[in-house]
Amino acid sequence: MWTFLTQLLVTLVLLGFFLVSCQNVMHIARGSLCFVLQRAHLELDRELGEDGGLGDEEEAVSSRVVRRRVLLKGNELQNIPGEQVTEEQFTDEQGNFVTKK
Repeated sequence: MWTFLTQLLVTLVLLGFFLVSCQNVMHIARGSLCFVLQRAHLELDRELGEDGGLGDEEEAVSSRVVRRRVLLKGNELQNIPGEQVTEEQFTDEQGNFVTKK
């Protein structure tokens, strides 16, 4: 009886080692496949002229912020047509009612 339990325990331990090594092999294979696909993608980009000087893990991110502020004095404000003036009303953090034109 003790021999059977010992053999069963040894079999379970060996099965556990086998499963862990299979997981490691799958992880290595997946990493290698990702590496090969990234290299192939990089080579295709170079051949097609779409390199753009970016590294493997960089992305092209660009943004442009345009702000225009016009300062008008007294009489100049009356000459602006109504379609060009926008009005925004909101309540600020202190609870004040604010109107922007």
